[in-house]
Amino acid sequence: MLNISLQLPRDRFLLDVDISLDGDSIWAIMGRSGCGKTSLLRAIAGLESGAKGKISFHGQVWLDTDKQICIAPEQRRIGYIFQEARLFPHLDVMGNLQFARQRACRRDNTFSFSHVVEQLGVDHLLGRRIQALSGGEKQRVAIARTLLNAPDLLLMDEPLASLDWTSKTTILPILRNLQKEFGIPVIFVSHAREEVARLADNMLLIDHGRVTLQGECRRLFISMDSDLISDDGALSILEADVTDHDEGHGLTELSLGRQKLLVNWVNAEVGTRLRILLPAQEVSIATEDLDCLSIQNRLAVTVETMKELGNRNVLLSLSTEGQTVQAVVTCRAVDMLGISIGKPVFAYFKASCLNVV
Repeated sequence: MLNISLQLPRDRFLLDVDISLDGDSIWAIMGRSGCGKTSLLRAIAGLESGAKGKISFHGQVWLDTDKQICIAPEQRRIGYIFQEARLFPHLDVMGNLQFARQRACRRDNTFSFSHVVEQLGVDHLLGRRIQALSGGEKQRVAIARTLLNAPDLLLMDEPLASLDWTSKTTILPILRNLQKEFGIPVIFVSHAREEVARLADNMLLIDHGRVTLQGECRRLFISMDSDLISDDGALSILEADVTDHDEGHGLTELSLGRQKLLVNWVNAEVGTRLRILLPAQEVSIATEDLDCLSIQNRLAVTVETMKELGNRNVLLSLSTEGQTVQAVVTCRAVDMLGISIGKPVFAYFKASCLNVV
């Protein structure tokens, strides 16, 4: 458990946080630019000398200004991943990794070199010079180097911000598996909604230095009071189990409770639970069960809440099988279909618009 109760003056506000984060999941810190996300991360790491209050991790006190306790950053056993890889340019990849290995925080409990290299997919890069690496390769090496230092807590400050989407899609699954593979609590800062939806189990939303929302990521993403919601940004996070594969058509069948979904082929064993991202703009609503459409995914849902957005659109929250699907429709469609709270309808969407984590 990471307990944080601190205050840190900033130019336009006071960062004032009193929270507890469990160490068995991946936490995201999200909010607008300049809201205090990175300041909070740096304060946890001990990089903000003006921070006052208390910070403790697994019972070890890192900061208690009343008792004049302030553990130095290098003694907190924290791994910190920056936007830039910050590798040593005079060493090759192997040299960078060996340097971290030699300076490991926990020499009696370091991670296997081969395991780290394999999980980060950098084994074929060991002989390369840093200057010869792409941005995505540099960041994977930086993460591997940090893990080989055997930290107790991993902090990441927008680790994918400088990468193109192709590089991001390579690294995202790796980051998602870090907590599970190495048992390290992970806290990361991001302003990218889809990155958070793909990676985080839990989330903090910060505004002007204060935590405005805290909790399970997929529930906060459907909170009607959340300012994460906009006309083009509403996103559903669903969980479903692999039930079958259709090799001939390149599709995978998933079960969402008693209902079935089709997604583009996923290399996962039957029974595997997957996280699915569904943009609200991709969901169409019908009042009847139609079987004459090329759109093959349909869920029987019930209208749970309705919220008017800008541009004469309405955000619908639709309950099904204990989960929530969001859809953005026009006010005209609401009137024409007679959509109202409690009304049973059908949500239709293509397999190609589902992003599987």
